[in-house]
Amino acid sequence: MKKITYILFLLLAFHINAFAQAPKSYILTHIINKTIDKGEYVEDRRMDKKDRISINNLIYIFNSKKDSVAFYEFNDSPISESKVPNLCTLTKNQSSLLLNYKNESYSTKLTITFGDKQKTVSIGDKDIFYLNDSYYKYLRKSIGDHLNITDLIDFLEDFLADYNLDDLKYISSYEKYKHKDFKILKGYMESYRTQASDYLDKWNVKFSYNEAGIPKYILKDSTEGDQQIEKKLISSNKGVFKYTTHTNAESRLITDREILIDSNKKSYDEKVISLQVGLGKETRYETKQISNTIIPSREFILTAGNISKMTLLK
Repeated sequence: MKKITYILFLLLAFHINAFAQAPKSYILTHIINKTIDKGEYVEDRRMDKKDRISINNLIYIFNSKKDSVAFYEFNDSPISESKVPNLCTLTKNQSSLLLNYKNESYSTKLTITFGDKQKTVSIGDKDIFYLNDSYYKYLRKSIGDHLNITDLIDFLEDFLADYNLDDLKYISSYEKYKHKDFKILKGYMESYRTQASDYLDKWNVKFSYNEAGIPKYILKDSTEGDQQIEKKLISSNKGVFKYTTHTNAESRLITDREILIDSNKKSYDEKVISLQVGLGKETRYETKQISNTIIPSREFILTAGNISKMTLLK
């Protein structure tokens, strides 16, 4: 009996030790985008004659909880493990969450607070969004409890540029497109002008949905009547959505986009026309996803082994 007990003890110790030493698991998402730069135009006259084509490698490494993401971008250059990644983390304290995104040229910190009584999500001190019951309950659990960054990016999809999070738009979960009862009812935002830091813009954000529950119209306009964002649904079919957006950044940069979202493949393609008002100069480009590959990783950094796997799977 003593011998059997001792053997069982050794087996238990072995399993505990093996579990403690088991390597952590991560997920690496490798997205390859093709961008066609269609050049610059002045008064609708093209200034250069040839399109320029570039291939962009976007690499996101997630931990299992998806509360941390390491991001690499390689534009027309060899993928190298020596590059330092951008890092995004979502952490929790007693009353709120903190999103921390560190880019090579800037950093962003956002506090996120849930209001159970009115079903609100507050971003920072001023921005607040009101949700219906089903979407609030989902985000309260997914983001508030489980710290899922991909659902946060999905929720903030139309305002990522406001928070300097545009790098992360390709990792959206697109859950709000899959659940027809997920709705943002309205929002209120504030922002200071970039060229007049003492001037505060106050924005109302309106949302409307079609009969199938798909977001069909979003308008962000100021109390003074200025429109910053207008987004319209053009078509939807089996999880593929086409939108047009019109954005006006302080009457300095006006951008029109045609966006194609495939929530099944988790792809985001766009055609862009951007006008620099003061210069009268217009730029045009198209970006299309040509592959999206997911591979397991044992480390939260890009390694030679990961690069080899990505090369084989191209």
